[in-house]
Amino acid sequence: MEVNVEIVLSYNDEETDWKVKKNISRFIYRLKKYRTGNRFSGEYTYKINQDSELYKQIIEFYKSNKEDVEFICLNYGVKITDEEFEKAKAFVLCFPEYYCEEYEDIENEYSECESCHSKEKTNSLFYAQPKGYIKKHENDYGFAGLDGTGELLLLPKLVEKLKESGVDKKYFQPIISKSKKILGYTFITDNILPQKSYIDENYKFENQCEKCERINMTENENIFYFIPKIITEEGIKKLKDVNKTYEFYDEYREIVINKKVAQIIKENVPYAKFYPVILDNRN
Repeated sequence: MEVNVEIVLSYNDEETDWKVKKNISRFIYRLKKYRTGNRFSGEYTYKINQDSELYKQIIEFYKSNKEDVEFICLNYGVKITDEEFEKAKAFVLCFPEYYCEEYEDIENEYSECESCHSKEKTNSLFYAQPKGYIKKHENDYGFAGLDGTGELLLLPKLVEKLKESGVDKKYFQPIISKSKKILGYTFITDNILPQKSYIDENYKFENQCEKCERINMTENENIFYFIPKIITEEGIKKLKDVNKTYEFYDEYREIVINKKVAQIIKENVPYAKFYPVILDNRN
């Protein structure tokens, strides 16, 4: 498994010790060839292999200078081999580079807990603007992210292929334009995996809401490396084509798909990337 992490590195303010500034400047010079072209809060972002010596040095430097160094891990890009794909028990579909825009005057709403702000998708249809990626690729196999809510929009041709391959239509909810044209679909499911059956060790327990009793997980900012997602035997027994985690990750349940769904997407969408979910062998 190859993992490239996208990071931001800078110092906090002008009063930062000159030695720290000097070291950061050296790191940034060495990172030049990994620059993505993107910016985050005005700073360049860099994409680097998490197993590289340079990345390890940056992490150790940050751990020793947290008060002065600004270090942000934005995301992990995971590349898996065909063998690793076959060994996986389930998959999380990675958010793509392609986006489609929502309307400024229409809010795509969730059912939200007033106390912990965890969110559930309802039966209300989401809206998107029929332009950009959607318009250019409406007849292709593909998917994109909605720029506001972060949901995935699966293009109609891909959904038709999934349904032709035996995936039930109940797992797809239309995303429409103002004129009611179906632009694509988002995953929906009522199959919730058992508590603690899906485990993401890049996250930590935050709380169990006293009002809605949902279990909320937040990203563990003290972990700087991608950790493979795992699923227990109990979770595997409950897997259907499309599933939701019991726990809420950064206020949302994670969508987990089985190997059949992932294989169809992999065969038809060249840019599709997945986080493999492997069997829990920690004991």
